This record gives sequence, structure tokens and C-alpha cells, in this order.
Amino acid sequence: MKKFFYVIMAYIIIFSSTELSAQKKVTPVEKYSNGISANPIGLVFGFLNATYEFQTAPENSITISGYYWNFLGWTAYGFGGSYRFYIVKEEKKAIIEGFSFGPAASIGFWGYESSLYSNATSFAIGGEAAYKWVWGGFMLEPNVQLMINVLNIEGLAYRSFGLGVNIGYAW
Repeated sequence: MKKFFYVIMAYIIIFSSTELSAQKKVTPVEKYSNGISANPIGLVFGFLNATYEFQTAPENSITISGYYWNFLGWTAYGFGGSYRFYIVKEEKKAIIEGFSFGPAASIGFWGYESSLYSNATSFAIGGEAAYKWVWGGFMLEPNVQLMINVLNIEGLAYRSFGLGVNIGYAW
């Protein structure tokens, strides 16, 4: 009976240590469902944006952005947003990582430095595409937007195409 007991104990020790070592080797994928970022390259062109992104479904997210423009005598504050689709999911990528695309819209409240032009509001709709990498929470996201101005402003040559690189943090 003692021999049987020792054999059972040996099996328990061997299999439990094998299972524990196997569990230690598995590294879970970090799940990022929120992110905040800004585009520092835009500062060179008189443009600043900050974006908050949050997951709404297993393959979708919403972004909310705040904007500041200052160029050619014009200054503006605005906000916008987009609905992103992450349908091309890569293995070991969390929801707000990888390729995304979707519709976008923005509104801006503009003023000119003199009385030559009156204050005005711009409204643009369009789409965006981006690819996001996340390393331990640090986020890098090159992106492109193509927007159509619905409300044009007299005297303002407003670009409806934008390239950017957002840098931020995901959690």
C-alpha cells in the first residue's frame, strides 16, 4: 500500500509541476480598449489635435477629438469624431490595435485676425484610415483623413486631406 501511495504522489508532483511550468510560459495578450493620443507633427503646420478612443463592440471603436488651428490669420477651435471598424484582426492584437477605417466628421469655429472676414463655422464629413501599434501601453498611429467641406468659409483655403502620426497611451 505504501508503494502505491508513493507512486500516486510521484505522478501528482510530476504532472502538477509540468502544468505549472506550462502555465508560466503562456503570455496573455494585453487587452487595450481605451486610448488617448495627439499629433505632434501637426504643430509644424499650426494644427493641434487630441483624440480619445474607446471600444464599443468587439471590432469597433469611437473616437472623440478636439482641434486647434492657427494659420494664415485664421484661428479656430473645434471637435470631431469617427466610428472605426477593425475587421482585419491580426493574431495576438487587441481591439484598438492594427488596421482601422471608418466615417468621420468635424466642426470648426473660425475667426480672422482682422475685420476683413467675418467669423464662420466649418463642417466636414468624410473618412479615415489608420494603423495602430501598441507596445506596453505606448501607442503609435499613422493615419490619413479625406474630408469634404459641407460648409465653406469665404477667404479660407481649407484643406480637406490630412496625414498625421498620433502618439499616445492605451489602456
